[in-house]
Amino acid sequence: METVGTRLFDIARRLDRGLFPFMGPAQIGAGHAEQPYRPPADPRCPICGGRLADHAVERSADQTTATRLICP
Repeated sequence: METVGTRLFDIARRLDRGLFPFMGPAQIGAGHAEQPYRPPADPRCPICGGRLADHAVERSADQTTATRLICP
């Protein structure tokens, strides 16, 4: 038994297949020239607002544990 979500997904997939030859792949970017990223001289912590130089970053080697930012 097909669900409504499955039927909608099938319709969207057929529509994409039909329009792809005319529209092409998705456009990526802002649509205008962007300046290269320049990191701030003294970055701030998004959590406490303190200097990031005073913080510790805890990363695991196995990539199963999230990276942690330790505020002072």
